[in-house]
Amino acid sequence: MSATVDSSLFSKYFGDCPVISAEGRTHPVSVFYLEDIYQKLEYHPPSDSMASGVFLTSNRGKKLGKSFMDNHRGKKNLVMSSWGDESLLYEGYVNPYYFPEHYQSYCERTQQSLKSLNEDVIDFDLLEELICHIDVTCPPGAILVFLPGVAEIELLVDKLASSFQFRGASSDWLLPLHSSLASIDQHKVFSPPPEKIRKVIVSTDIAETSITIDDIIYVVDTGKHKESRFNPQKKMSSMVEDWISQANAKQRRGRAGRVRPGICFCLYTLHRFEKLMRPFQVPEMLRMQLSDLCLQIKSLSLGDIKSFLSEALEPPGEEAISSAIDLLYKVGAFEGYEELSPLGYHLAKLPVDVRIGKMMLYGAIFGCLSPILSIAAFLSHKSPFLNLKDEKHNILRAKSTLMTYDLNGCTTANESNKPSDHLLLVVAYNRWSRILHENGSTAAYRFCNSFFLNSSVMYTVRDMRIQFGNLLADIGLITLPKNFKGDGRSKDKLESWFADMKQPFNVHAMHSAVIMSILCAGLYPNVAATVEGTTGVPLVYNKAPSNNISTNDCSLLFDGKREVHLHPSSVNYNIKRFQYPFLVFLEKVETSKVFLRDTSIISPYSLLLFGGSISVQHQMGLVIIDNWLKLTAPAQTAVLFKQLRLTLHAVLKDLIRKPEMLTVSKNEVVKSIIHLLLEEGASQFS
Repeated sequence: MSATVDSSLFSKYFGDCPVISAEGRTHPVSVFYLEDIYQKLEYHPPSDSMASGVFLTSNRGKKLGKSFMDNHRGKKNLVMSSWGDESLLYEGYVNPYYFPEHYQSYCERTQQSLKSLNEDVIDFDLLEELICHIDVTCPPGAILVFLPGVAEIELLVDKLASSFQFRGASSDWLLPLHSSLASIDQHKVFSPPPEKIRKVIVSTDIAETSITIDDIIYVVDTGKHKESRFNPQKKMSSMVEDWISQANAKQRRGRAGRVRPGICFCLYTLHRFEKLMRPFQVPEMLRMQLSDLCLQIKSLSLGDIKSFLSEALEPPGEEAISSAIDLLYKVGAFEGYEELSPLGYHLAKLPVDVRIGKMMLYGAIFGCLSPILSIAAFLSHKSPFLNLKDEKHNILRAKSTLMTYDLNGCTTANESNKPSDHLLLVVAYNRWSRILHENGSTAAYRFCNSFFLNSSVMYTVRDMRIQFGNLLADIGLITLPKNFKGDGRSKDKLESWFADMKQPFNVHAMHSAVIMSILCAGLYPNVAATVEGTTGVPLVYNKAPSNNISTNDCSLLFDGKREVHLHPSSVNYNIKRFQYPFLVFLEKVETSKVFLRDTSIISPYSLLLFGGSISVQHQMGLVIIDNWLKLTAPAQTAVLFKQLRLTLHAVLKDLIRKPEMLTVSKNEVVKSIIHLLLEEGASQFS
């Protein structure tokens, strides 16, 4: 087990069982905390630094009023003009975590710096000065800097590259490290630098446990990381920047003692480490969506979900459990009292999020399996597009170019593909797969470089497609050829078979309208809409819509409760006019705003067939879905769709219960639904 695991917690849970400890073989690591670093560097945060109390007080002053600002400005001018005591500037702010008795042995300047410090802000000026100090005064060895995210990494790398110390050839060894980098860039961190050049690796917590870099002697730990936390009230994940735990801190400093004695510089105080940091990180069960776990509990017949989870090592809250159960009912995995439906029974066999699993099952039923397998694999793994700071414009251009190909990735599309991040993934994969098959791995690698794609992600998705396809075959939704079973199910043969457009399960794989509807079926209730597609602007949106507000403004999107925004990486981000006012998304993440990731514009028919509960307002000619999504339709048409949906659900339930009966081309209900979707251009819906 890891040296940082809470062994006492596990021991107590298992009846006070004994714990066996084995000494590790790492070299000793000297640790310097923030107060030591201030003292050693004789550092004092500049008044314009966000880490300074001056900056914090000034910005609070803007909210407190003009008199406060005038008073503060007067003090600042007095100090600057008369070489006065700079401590006058800090009268409005005292670090709440500063205790004078802890720092009696430190100089007055260090004490004042700590007293006026805003500890929640990363001081990049201090980071730069510290790294330059290590480079000048310390023996050879690589430096590893821990920062919470990609934006912070880019900021520090740029700051160092523009400094005198790391200009020229040295800047080539300022190496960012995070999961969005291409494999070849990640591998560079393991290479030794030229003589007399210091390697500086600036990393997220990917370097904390995932990898070991042999030549690291110095660690600079900012004490921050980002982690995803699910809010069951908002039904939304938030990417939160927070302090690491004591266990994380010990793990990070251990990176410096792998090959010889090392040094760790902690940009937080000893008091914070000992008294304010939690001993261990919050368990994943307490900060993630629990729907997949709840599904497995019922699949294994382990009884009532809440009762079972109450016996966990650290049980999740009731609200989180209820939110997960509610989602499983909405997806259709549960019926009755926490009983697995036929759909839920099959979803439990698929190692993916329940919404993605539902998408896969429906993809097989509606004859568009190959594109859905690609989408499911990418959404379960990660985006293939690289996150390169200096290439953002070129990456957007590459995405636009890819969308000019047809869904099979082989010819230029006769008409532009519908705006969809999901269809973009399908095109990118099919184009890559075609080049790999026809021209070999070198040509495929060149294609990835040209379109800013991560080659290793493409190969992983290829393997996942085969894995998911085999799982659907085990369920019985598709039948593998007999000759594949005797040769170990070779990857090349299976991949070609799953991608074969002549197969019954791919008969509609080139029809984007069908694919988008299956996306809606799987991802619902993850839907957002423009003002035009809602029953009214949510109350939390305090700007009343005016006559000059365009309903096609991409910034005006709502999820039924709040205003939401398309993530800048989405192909829909710059679209000024949507074909339909509705879109589906994979996840909703709150950072500076509430952002939607991986979005696709969907049609009204998709919502009518695969959305939530339908309410028909006959006199007004409106259809309301889940009490907030609005469509206009003649009452007779709306009622027909309501009946058609009931029939469809019954057919799908029967097909999922008896998958061996599935034949897309012969099922009249499925054929009628597909015909409607393909003919939607002539729809009366607005």
